[in-house]
Order: sequence, then C-alpha cells, then structure tokens
Amino acid sequence: MLNWARVNELKDDLGEDDFYEITSLFLDEVEEKLAELSCQTPDAFAAGLHFLKGSAANLGFESFRALCDEMENTPDVAQLGDLLTLYQQSKSVFLEGLQD
Repeated sequence: MLNWARVNELKDDLGEDDFYEITSLFLDEVEEKLAELSCQTPDAFAAGLHFLKGSAANLGFESFRALCDEMENTPDVAQLGDLLTLYQQSKSVFLEGLQD
C-alpha cells in the first residue's frame, strides 16, 4: 500500500520539520482535489488524477498512485468511490506508521 522506503528517503532528504510540513500540505491538497473530482464528470478527471498520481508517487502512496494511473487512462465515476476509500486507508496506514 505504501512505499516506506520512499517515505523514509523523503524524510531523510527533507529533515523532520520540512517532511511533516510537506506531508501536511500533501494531505490537504489531495483531499481538496478529491473533493473537486467528486463534483466533476469522468471526462474532466484527467488533470486531477494526473496531479494526484504525481503527488502520491512523491510521497510513497503506491496503491493510491496505481489506481490514479488506472483511472487516468480509463476514468469512471464508480472508481471514484474506490479511490476515496483507498486514500483514506492509505492515509490511516501512513499516519499510524509515522507514529511508530
């Protein structure tokens, strides 16, 4: 679900303070973009999904990135619910993992 090697690499590269600032920004932006997608039709998903895919890749949200990639190629409203669920699961695992 998460690429912890990527998460740890980013944390080491940025330093702890900047890492937490970046992750907070990431979570806020993803949630904002997901809310925007919820108001769009599938034909308008491409740009938002591309943004989400890149952001997810940068932070190691691998399963979320993969589903964004799949949906970018074949957008479907039904998959948006799956994407929202997967994001929430990934976010929970990520936040729990940071506490360890």
